[in-house]
Amino acid sequence: MAYAGRQVQYQDISVTLFNPRNLLRIDWWLVIVAIALAAVGWFVMYSAARSTDIMYFHRQIIFFFLGIAALAAFVCIDHRFFVGIAPMLYLGAIALLVVVSFFGTEVKGSERWLALGPLRLQPSEFSKLVMVFMFAWYFTKLGSRIRRLHWFLFTFVIAAVPMALILKQPNLGTAACLGPLTIAMLYVAGCKKWHLAMIIMLGLSLLPVLWWQMKDFDPETPTEPRLFFELRHYQKMRIYTYLHPEYDPRGSGWHTLQSRITIGSGGLSGKGYLQGTQTRLNYLPEHHTDFIFSLLAEEFGFLGAMAVIALFLILLLRGLLFAYDGADMTGTLLATGVVAILAFHIFVNIAITTGLLPVTGIPLPFLSYGGSFYMTTMAGIGLLLSVRLRKQSLSHADMHSPVGHIAIYAAKK
Repeated sequence: MAYAGRQVQYQDISVTLFNPRNLLRIDWWLVIVAIALAAVGWFVMYSAARSTDIMYFHRQIIFFFLGIAALAAFVCIDHRFFVGIAPMLYLGAIALLVVVSFFGTEVKGSERWLALGPLRLQPSEFSKLVMVFMFAWYFTKLGSRIRRLHWFLFTFVIAAVPMALILKQPNLGTAACLGPLTIAMLYVAGCKKWHLAMIIMLGLSLLPVLWWQMKDFDPETPTEPRLFFELRHYQKMRIYTYLHPEYDPRGSGWHTLQSRITIGSGGLSGKGYLQGTQTRLNYLPEHHTDFIFSLLAEEFGFLGAMAVIALFLILLLRGLLFAYDGADMTGTLLATGVVAILAFHIFVNIAITTGLLPVTGIPLPFLSYGGSFYMTTMAGIGLLLSVRLRKQSLSHADMHSPVGHIAIYAAKK
């Protein structure tokens, strides 16, 4: 074990486990985009909090600074340290998810939180980042062996354990995030394409199972799930009202219909900041969390919404650049995992608010209220910056010394 500031050897490369000077060499373009999105989040959260509870705005500011601390920690600590202890982090995440199933705090029918005094933590959010480290560790250890079918399939065993525990809470949105994350990191790890195609086709084959669960569904008769993997009544109602939003315009279809009305009422340039009537009069529920994009579109219009989407695209493209230009496979895998998580939340949240997907709990990075999710997002940005720093360190590392050449050779290996 290496202590802060001490030099350790990792695959013939001189590594400083904790280096605060990394903060002086970060990629400022990524930081500027992240801060711009955070600032947009403050503006829309203040507007949302005026019609709900102003404490949401105050807490979001606190979450940002706590997130900055998490970002700085991931920048200062070599990301290979987290990859090295990934199995322990994975077991710890599983343990927390098990604890939640027994002692979790129930909110709106879901046991997702652990109460620690005045604080509430959502272990399922942190587990997404843990899975990124776990997959990076697993694929790095396997190397080309990931092309063998049994090692390929074991990847889904690793993902299935936390996914099952998260589904049990129930938290369909977070569990669904692990699917694209697994597929994206498998692809980058170099698995056989037909193996991946087989899994995707298997996933699509679940659509008949979904149809089987929905074919006799009666929205008027609440029922308890008969099987572990069966959707609950409220989840089936979300799918039903997604397909038939006119069925219950004042009940389960309210979110989708009001979100569409809210976005459409913004027009091209919006009603103006703090002038949104759909949100100010509380016609749109959860407009400080899952439907905050609707509030943005109402007050800033199509142009404002597209500007924020452009910032998100820049963020994702910058992350993909870090993945493509990674110093080693570990960095490439980590950057890919973070981008997959962010992309899933961005595109799915916007698709839900515009009525393209059924309603489920998927927050929007930097904008939606939520401490655990905000911390995970900022930690992910810190991880991207750490991957970039690793590339920069090799590019400028003692190029004219034997040690520098050994470092670059080992990283490419």
